[in-house]
Parts: sequence; C-alpha cells; structure tokens
Amino acid sequence: MSSTSDKPTLYGRTARGDATRLRFIAAARAELLETGGTLEVAKVAARAETSPALLYRYFGAKDGLVAAVVHGFYDSYDDAVFAVPVSPELGWTERERLRLSREIDFLFEDRLAQIVMGRQMREPSAAQADAERLASQIDMAARNVAHAQRNGEVDPEVDARLVSAAFLGAFRELMAEAMSREVTPSRQYLLDTIWRLGTSIIPSA
Repeated sequence: MSSTSDKPTLYGRTARGDATRLRFIAAARAELLETGGTLEVAKVAARAETSPALLYRYFGAKDGLVAAVVHGFYDSYDDAVFAVPVSPELGWTERERLRLSREIDFLFEDRLAQIVMGRQMREPSAAQADAERLASQIDMAARNVAHAQRNGEVDPEVDARLVSAAFLGAFRELMAEAMSREVTPSRQYLLDTIWRLGTSIIPSA
C-alpha cells in the first residue's frame, strides 16, 4: 500500500517527490553560498544526502537545478516585495518609495542576492532564469506605471515599459555594485540615490 506522501498531487507530483526536490534546491543554495557561485552535482547530492542519479531524475541536468535555485530566489523576492499589501490611502510616490525600501532590505538580507544579481553564477541557465524574471518584473512595473498614469500621478507622455526597463536596469546595477563592496553604503543612502534617479526616469505628472 502506498503512503499518503506517495499519492500524486496536482500536476502529477507526489508530496515526497516535492520534499526531495526542495531538499535538492536547499542543498544547491547552500553550496552556492559556500562557494560564492559555483556548483558541483556530486557535492550537492552529498549535501542533500542522496545520489547524483536522483538529482538528475528531478532536474534533468545541473542547469535545471541552477534554474530552480534562481527561480526560488525570485519567488521569495516577489513575496517579500511585490505581494505585500500597501495602504490604498497612500499616493503612488509614497507606495513606490516604501516598496523600494522593502526591496533594498530584502536584497541585503537574502545572502543569495549578491550571487544572483551580481552575476556570479556562470551557468547559462542562471542567466536565462534571471532574464525571465527581470522581464516579469518589467511587466509588473509597466502595469504599475500605466496605472499611475491613468490616475494622473505620472507623466502620461512617458512610455511605461521603456521607463520601467530603464529604472529596473539602473536599480539592479546599483544594488550589484553596492553589495559587491567591502564597505556597503547605508540602505538609506541607496534608497535616496535610486529615488532621485527614479524620479528623473519616471517623472510625475
């Protein structure tokens, strides 16, 4: 008789399989943090206390595991920054400054941020997953800007997607530089710096 953990869940996976998959991702994350961005399948399998063959079964190849780690990082990013409800009584600029503050906090507190956003992971799958999630963030930002334009809070003449891409590109580079320094700038300084840049890229109405 099969146990409850072996019964298929939605999408045909089992609870036990999902737990094993998460254990591999946690082991890979720990390995990346320890090595500063490199990953060996045998070491990840040993850390997860299982075999490399099982890792390949779940992820197909090392690239699949690396992509899963990057997507896991961005899932946490989205949950900590974009999924947090904000008071509707705040205006767009107040909401965005608050969101930026949360974003900076998250990136400093999640140790994987420097490796992912600093492009220290050399596997092509890491770059591809990162590009996919950046495109998703640009989509969200563009919708946000367009909403603010409809409410008369942002200059209606700007191209919502172009300015969103410009701002997010600048923000990522600023954070990658800041996190790579031996002495990092204060979070308040970074917030003030990116906010000044942001208001020049996305002018108010």
